[in-house]
Amino acid sequence: MNSTTDIAAMQVLLTGATGFLGRRVLRELVDEGGAVRCAVRTGSDINRLRDFIGARRWNQTETVSGQLTNLDHCRALVTGCDVVYHAAAALSGCPSNLVMNSVISTRTLMTAAAEADVSRFVLISSLGVYGSQKLASHSVLDETCPVDTAGFLRDPYTYSKILQEEVAWQIANEHQLPLVVVRPGVIFGEERGVLCHRIGLSIGHHLLRMGGSQRVPFTYVDNCADAVKRAGIVAGIDGEVFNIVDDDLPTGRQVIREHRKSGRKLKVIGIPQFAINWLADFNEYYSRKTEQQIPAVLTRYRVQAMWKSLRYSNDLAKQKLGWRPTTTLDEAFERTLAFDA
Repeated sequence: MNSTTDIAAMQVLLTGATGFLGRRVLRELVDEGGAVRCAVRTGSDINRLRDFIGARRWNQTETVSGQLTNLDHCRALVTGCDVVYHAAAALSGCPSNLVMNSVISTRTLMTAAAEADVSRFVLISSLGVYGSQKLASHSVLDETCPVDTAGFLRDPYTYSKILQEEVAWQIANEHQLPLVVVRPGVIFGEERGVLCHRIGLSIGHHLLRMGGSQRVPFTYVDNCADAVKRAGIVAGIDGEVFNIVDDDLPTGRQVIREHRKSGRKLKVIGIPQFAINWLADFNEYYSRKTEQQIPAVLTRYRVQAMWKSLRYSNDLAKQKLGWRPTTTLDEAFERTLAFDA
């Protein structure tokens, strides 16, 4: 395992600290003794963040509100910082909003970080950026797989993450800014349940289960936060990309069974794997025929990216970050499904 930098001797900037993952990353950093400056959007619920991490940890935390698209604000944020963890990103909204709050903000923040000679910039991306459409079924998806070159055929969020990474590598190469990219799978945990788009589509009170035998690339939020923390302090990993998924990944059917075992009712309509492409062709055909009055929710390109049976590797994170998912899948399901039951 590579050596690590002592967080207690560092000044850290964390964006997205009020988010689902960001709160856990903050907790990890301050538990290691780090002094953390949190960049938060104007109007964010700071009290909720303070309650989450506790009064003792709060003493090591500084919050600064503002917009990451403002270069002067970003310059002030990175002043005196050794490492930047960039977890802030828009999760939904129109394409222009996603680009503004993921792509433009990343360019602005990284430009400021390069000017300030920050020793490392950690970008939280997504496993969804891979062009898995070109992989054969049951292939291994790891860090050697190419990023999707036609992300605009997917969905606005995925496309924004692909563009975000493109911008990040461009700035890193132009300004010699040390960059590490973390690509988590589907993050779940308390406050965010186990049902997700990798299992199927929610339609009212029904779940349209797509296939069911494919593995879901889950990572429990506490496990993921530990990996993100390590990406900023482990030596010798500049320029690396790390996929973060847990061990013993479940199938879609297994996730649904766990969900029901918790007492939650769920009406499921199963679509067999062989029928998914047929359904996509049917949707695309009628979308064209009605001149998009029936939207093409399903396309061949999207279903191949979302519901293909693949194997997901976390070997590189284990090897170079010294990371292991310390919370098992059974424990993670139990905690998640017990929350607000």
